[in-house]
Amino acid sequence: MKTKFHFPFYFIFIFLTSSTIAQIQTQTPFDYLDVFEMQYASSPEISNDGNQIVYLRNQFDIMTDKKFTNLWLIDFEGKKELPLTSGKQNFSNAKWSPDGEKLAYVSTEEGSAQIFVRWMKTGQTASVTNLTKSPGNLSWSPDGKWIAFTMTVPAEEPKIGKFPGPPKGAEWAKPAKIIDQINYRSDGNFTFVEPGFRHVFVVSSSGGAARQLTFGNYNHSGISWIPVENSIIVSANREENADLDPNNNHFYKVNIITSQLSKITQGRGPFSKPNVSPDGKWIAFTHYDDKFVGYQLSRLFYMKIDGSEIKEIKHNLNLDMDDFEWAADSKSLFVKYTRHGKGVLASMKLNGNTTTITSNIGSESYGRPYSSGSFSIANNGNYVFTQASTSRPAELAVGNFHSNAKEKRITALNDNFLVNKKIGKVEEIWFKSTYDNKDVQGWIIYPPDFDASKKYPLILEIHGGPYLSYGPHFTPELQLMATQGYVVLYTNPRGSTSYGEEFAAYINKNYPSEDYDDLMSGIDAVIAKGFIDTDRLYITGGSGGGVLTSWSIGKTDRFAAAVVSKPVINWYSFALTSDGGSIYYQYWFNKKPWEDPDQYLNHSPISLVGNVNTPAMIICGENDYRTPMSESEQYYNALKIQGKEAMLVRIPEASHGITARPSNLIRQVAYIVGWFDKHQ
Repeated sequence: MKTKFHFPFYFIFIFLTSSTIAQIQTQTPFDYLDVFEMQYASSPEISNDGNQIVYLRNQFDIMTDKKFTNLWLIDFEGKKELPLTSGKQNFSNAKWSPDGEKLAYVSTEEGSAQIFVRWMKTGQTASVTNLTKSPGNLSWSPDGKWIAFTMTVPAEEPKIGKFPGPPKGAEWAKPAKIIDQINYRSDGNFTFVEPGFRHVFVVSSSGGAARQLTFGNYNHSGISWIPVENSIIVSANREENADLDPNNNHFYKVNIITSQLSKITQGRGPFSKPNVSPDGKWIAFTHYDDKFVGYQLSRLFYMKIDGSEIKEIKHNLNLDMDDFEWAADSKSLFVKYTRHGKGVLASMKLNGNTTTITSNIGSESYGRPYSSGSFSIANNGNYVFTQASTSRPAELAVGNFHSNAKEKRITALNDNFLVNKKIGKVEEIWFKSTYDNKDVQGWIIYPPDFDASKKYPLILEIHGGPYLSYGPHFTPELQLMATQGYVVLYTNPRGSTSYGEEFAAYINKNYPSEDYDDLMSGIDAVIAKGFIDTDRLYITGGSGGGVLTSWSIGKTDRFAAAVVSKPVINWYSFALTSDGGSIYYQYWFNKKPWEDPDQYLNHSPISLVGNVNTPAMIICGENDYRTPMSESEQYYNALKIQGKEAMLVRIPEASHGITARPSNLIRQVAYIVGWFDKHQ
C-alpha cells in the first residue's frame, strides 16, 4: 500500500537546501589548489582504558606553504571531538600516561621543540623541559613519574692547524668546515651534520632538569621500560668502528638511577625494536642474520629480560613486522605488517598462530600512494588505526578485538570537501611478468568522466625505494595527473616489499634488472584493455623510480616522453657522494667502487644513455643529499652532448623530499604533465 504525503513548497525547498544541496551542486575535478584544502589523520594513540584517542590532524597553509599539525581528542565512539592545540606550530609524539590522566607531547609553540605535559582533567599544560635540541621517542615510565626520551648531544668539532684571528673590525672569509666523519650530510638537513650523538635522557613528568643516562660517541634509540625496575632497554650500536658498520645494533639495559649500562645481546646485530612485556619478563624484538644485501627479511623473536632463552616466533607470514606491541597478559602480540600494499593488524601467539583483526590500515603519506599507517590498542581490546582508501586521505577507524562488531570510521576530515569533487576511479590489476611469469600487482587511475570508447594517453609512475611498496591509497600527485586526462598506472615490480622475501630480495645487488620487464608487462596489460593510445605512452618516477625511468628509456623507444625525478644515474659516483656513504657500497654491491667498477657501471643508467631517443626532463632538488644534484646533472649533460632533447628542472631549497612543501608538489606534477602535454 502506498501512502501519499503532501508537502508545502517552502518545506520542499528547506529540505533540499539542508540535506541534499551538496548532491545537486556541480562536481569539479580534483585540482592543483585542492592540495591545500585536504587534511589527514596520523599517529593515533588510544588511552589504556580504551575510551579516548589523541591523534595528529595534518593541514596545509597556503600562505606559508607549509604543513602544520595539531593534536585532537576524540572519544572511541566518535561522538565527541575537540582540539587540544591550535595554531600553525607543529605538535608530535603524543603519549598517554599509564593512568590516562596526563598526555605528553613535543611542541615548538615556545620557539624551540620542548616536551609538554597536559593534565587531561583540568586542561592545563606546561613545558617540562628546557632543551637545546629536539627531543624524540617519548616513553612514560610504568608508574607515570618519568618520561624518557632521546636527544642529540653535540660533540667537539674537529680542529686542525694554528693561525691568527682577524683584527677587530676586519671582515675575513668564513672559516672552513672541518669534517672527519663519514656521514657528514643528512638529507633534509640543509647544512652539514653537526658532530653529535643521540643519547637517552629522563625527566620528571612534573618538570625539572633532564638527566642524561647514556654517554659516549654512539647513537641510541628504541626505549622500552622494564616494569617494577628503575631500568629501560635501549638499542644502540656501541661496537668498534660503528660508523663503517652501521647495521650492528645491540640491546642494553640502563638503570635510570645510576646510569649503569649492561649489554644483554650477543653475536652480530641488528637487534631492533625492543618491546618489554607488561609483566617485565620478556623482550620482543626483530633480528636477522646480516648477509650484507639491500633487503633482508626481519624475523620476530622474544627472549628473557636478561637476554637469555631467545626464541623465534615462527609465524610463516614471510613478511616484515612493521610494528608490534604486547597484549596485556604478556602471552601474545599485536602486530602490524603490510601485505599486497595494504596494512594488516593481527593478533599473534608466541607459537606464531595469527588471527587477522583488520586489513584496512591505510597510508599516512600525502603525495604518492606509499604503504604506511599506524595503530594503537588498549587493554580492553579497543583499537584505533589510520584508515585510508583510493578516494580519501587517512581517517581514523576503530574496532574491538573481542567483539564481532564491524569496525567503523570515526573521523570525517574531508567529507564536506570531497562531496563536490570528482576523484578518479582506481582499479586494482594483476598481471604476469613476461620475464618469468611472476604475478605483479598494480593499480589504474582513470580520468574523471572516463569513457572506455575513447583512446587515452598512459602514464606509468614508478615508486622509489626500491624496497618499498605502493598500495590502494589516496594520492594527490597521481590523481592530479589523471585530472589532466591521463590514465595513470602504478605498480609494485619485483624488489617491492609486502609480497614475501623472495620477491623483494630478487634485486639484491641486481638493481635495476628484471624489474624493468615487470613494468613493461604492466603497460602491456593496460594496453590490452583497449582504451590506450600506444603513440602516447609516458613514463616517470622519483628516486628509485627515477633509476628505473632512466633505465627504461635506455632499453626501449616506446615512450613519447619521460620525466626522470631525483635519480641515481651513476652508482660509482652515488656511492661516494650520497648521505649513505657507509651503506651503499657494502649492502648494494659486492665490492668497493674502485675494486669492481664494472659492477657499478653495468647497473647504472648512464651506461645506456647512448641508446636514449626519448625526450627527457630531469627534476631534482638542489639540496638533495640522498640522490645528489650531480646525478641529475650527469644525465642531463650526457643527453645534451648527444644532441638529444632534454630539460633540467632544479628545485631551489628542496631536499630529496621535493614535495615536502605543497607548492612543490603542485609544481612537480605540473612540470611532469606539461612535459608530456608538449609531446602529445
